[in-house]
Parts: sequence; structure tokens; C-alpha cells
Amino acid sequence: MAFRLKEVVFRVRCREEGCPFTNDFSVKEIIMGATQADVDSEALKIARDQAMTKHDAIYGRKHTMLNPEVHKVAGSYEQIGAAAPAGARAPLRLERPTRVQRFERGERIVAKGERATTVCEVMRGAAVNEARPGIVYRPGSTFGAAALFEHRKRMASIVAAENDTLVGFYDMRELSKTDPAKAHELYNEAMEDIFNVLAYLENYSSSLEKKVAKLAAAAKKAGKPPAKRRAAKKASPGKTRLKKAVKRAAKKATKTAPKKAAVRKARRK
Repeated sequence: MAFRLKEVVFRVRCREEGCPFTNDFSVKEIIMGATQADVDSEALKIARDQAMTKHDAIYGRKHTMLNPEVHKVAGSYEQIGAAAPAGARAPLRLERPTRVQRFERGERIVAKGERATTVCEVMRGAAVNEARPGIVYRPGSTFGAAALFEHRKRMASIVAAENDTLVGFYDMRELSKTDPAKAHELYNEAMEDIFNVLAYLENYSSSLEKKVAKLAAAAKKAGKPPAKRRAAKKASPGKTRLKKAVKRAAKKATKTAPKKAAVRKARRK
């Protein structure tokens, strides 16, 4: 009996002091061996070469990565040949995301408007909604519910909130076949994320309504005359002056009336 590699993931870290390089590398090449250890040994060389190439492209001017730290994160294998005898070790099969990727703080994980093909799970660190930083995703949290539906696009951009944030990307169709329990768990978490976003938007809307009400109350308290009333006063200043002149004439007539009556009485005599 032999083993053939399906996929294995290695995490590679630079040993140089102060170097932040840590990445996961997936190997899917056709590799066969008498044992899983033989397969892993060959796959590890491929992952290490990939890591050294990527490291030197980023930090090559500072230092090279000669002896990196490498350990296996997950792997799946296929048995070839006769069935294993009783008591033999079963092939290792660890359910894992379709892809695992590491992000630094501020790096965009998914972008609004791009095609949604995977549901994302925070495995380490934290992520936030770029437009609404109040929506935070911690380890175990899931986002990207648009991928639950066909031909959908991302509804928001999500960025890493911490350095060394690790995110798993799950193809839900494939996961439903290989691990229905995990697929069901991610589905429930994705739906919960939708309700959390709706609750956040509802609270935000309520906050805006309260602010508008306060502004309206402040304007009413100020007691400023309506624009139409101010315009009317400005447009007819002569009418106001005429009213004042009539009042003055009436007052003057009231004062002079007794004197005129006395003069007329004296003339009659």
C-alpha cells in the first residue's frame, strides 16, 4: 500500500530576529510514497522553496531566509493499492479551508463588488468592516455570506484589524460534500453575521433620527420668524409708515378738538 498526496499545507516562518515573515503554503502536486511521512518530506521541500522565493522578493535586500521554521498545518491523502491491514494507521485527513491566508493590519481581505465565491472565517487576529469599523470579526467569526448564493458580489470591504490575522476561505459547495457538519456551522454563522449587520444599521439609523430631532428642537427654540414673514416685512415698509402717520394725526386731532369748539362758541356770542 502507498499514499498519494491530495493537498498539504505548511506554515513557514523566518528565523531571522525581527523578521515578520510567516506564511502558509499549500502543495497539491502529485507526490506518492510508501508512508505519509515520505509524501510530506517531498511536499515540505516544495513549500520551503515557495516560501524562500516569496521571502526574498520582499526582504531580500535585508537578509535571505536560509533555514526557515516549517511545520505542517493540515493535509489529506489517498490510499493506493491493497487495503491496510488491521491495526495499521489510517491516513491523515484534516478538514480545512479551501485556502488559508495571512494578513497584516489594514490589508484588504475581500473587496466590495468582487465576485463572492467563498465564506470567510477568522482563524486568528481580527477583521473589521472598512466602511463601518464598529462591525468587528474575532476568531471563530464568519463573514462573506454573499457566497451562500449564486452569482453574488461582495456587499462590503473587510480589512485586517491586527497584524498576523489568519483567515480561512471556504468553498461551501465543496465543504457541503466533504464535511456537512462544518458547512452547516458556517452557514449558521454567516446568517448570524447578516443579522448583526442589520442590527448595527438599525442602531445607526436610530442615532441619526435622534440627532435630527435635536436639531429641529434647537431651531424651534431659537424662534426665528419664517422666511415668508421676513420677506413680507421687507417688501412693504411703506404700509407700516402709513399706519404710524394715521395714528399721529388722530392723536393730534383729539388734542385740538376742544380748542376749536371754544372758538366757535365765542364767535356765536
